[in-house]
Amino acid sequence: MTEVGNIVTLEDNKEYLILEELEKDGTKYLYSVRVLIDETPTDEYLIFSYQKDENGEYLVEVQDKNLYDQLVEDFKDIVSNKLLSE
Repeated sequence: MTEVGNIVTLEDNKEYLILEELEKDGTKYLYSVRVLIDETPTDEYLIFSYQKDENGEYLVEVQDKNLYDQLVEDFKDIVSNKLLSE
């Protein structure tokens, strides 16, 4: 399941912990960190778009640099707002 706090396994068997999610222009995006088998976080962070169709659910890595940079700023704002509210 693609919810914050869950770990998803990709087709290449790499696992990612979902840290944050946001919806932008009708698409759900997930900010994640790669984790090792023992769930230790690495320094590899990725943003995925969430896709769903009649065949299942998919995570697609955001490749467009401009979109990626824009999403990083959006995720920074989410995290900053959470820190300020605590």
